[in-house]
Amino acid sequence: MIIDNRAPRRRSGSRSKAARLEALQLEASALTHDFNNLLAVVIGANERLVAELDKNSDQHDLALVGLHAAEQGAALLRRLLDIAQDRTPPREACDCAGALEDLGRMARLSMPAGVTLKVSGPAAPLLCAADRAGLEGALLNLCLNAGEARPEDGLVWLKAREVSGGGDVHRLGLGPGRYVAFSIRDCGAGLSPEALARAMEPLFTTKPRGTGLGRSSVKAFADAAGGGLALQSREGYGATATLYVPVASVSGTGRAHAA
Repeated sequence: MIIDNRAPRRRSGSRSKAARLEALQLEASALTHDFNNLLAVVIGANERLVAELDKNSDQHDLALVGLHAAEQGAALLRRLLDIAQDRTPPREACDCAGALEDLGRMARLSMPAGVTLKVSGPAAPLLCAADRAGLEGALLNLCLNAGEARPEDGLVWLKAREVSGGGDVHRLGLGPGRYVAFSIRDCGAGLSPEALARAMEPLFTTKPRGTGLGRSSVKAFADAAGGGLALQSREGYGATATLYVPVASVSGTGRAHAA
């Protein structure tokens, strides 16, 4: 009789892998919890500054930006915990104009010296079905990419508008419906056809010290939200990145879904 003893080893290996994954999940959750505690200190300090500083001072505005960034960081950590614990957070009805206003404050502080960010909100009140912290993080990524594409001083334009069908919506294979298009345009050096073809790949970058995770993380956010990310560029003519997120319709339970 021949005894095949390979199967138990595979099962043991499978158990070992599952145990390692569980240990990683627990460690990620613990680190997230500790980092969240540190952010609570940052939030508390900025709240005190906002309350005590002259509301008409530049320092008050800086404290507000710091407070909002820390609060968004805490929201992103909650998303990380959801991922670690295999939970899907509910979609929110995010006010596009409010998100752009808060994002503009953060992005302007992070832009390279000499680069000006111009923000144009939607002409009418507009809600999109997305996690606000994730949306602001995605747009901040794109704004910083656009700012770094400028060799010297220049402008970066960020605007939001409602679209339905046609153009990028069709090319990206998105379903029928209404979308908010967040466009970020720069007049930098642009991308070569080869670089443009790989621009969404994780870890691909044209920067000497870049990580290559910016656009790929934005694309992942857009896909999870039921939207998409389009990128247009020509060498010498800058680039335009457009993030599409479904317009939100709020149900009777208060939860948001695509309109």
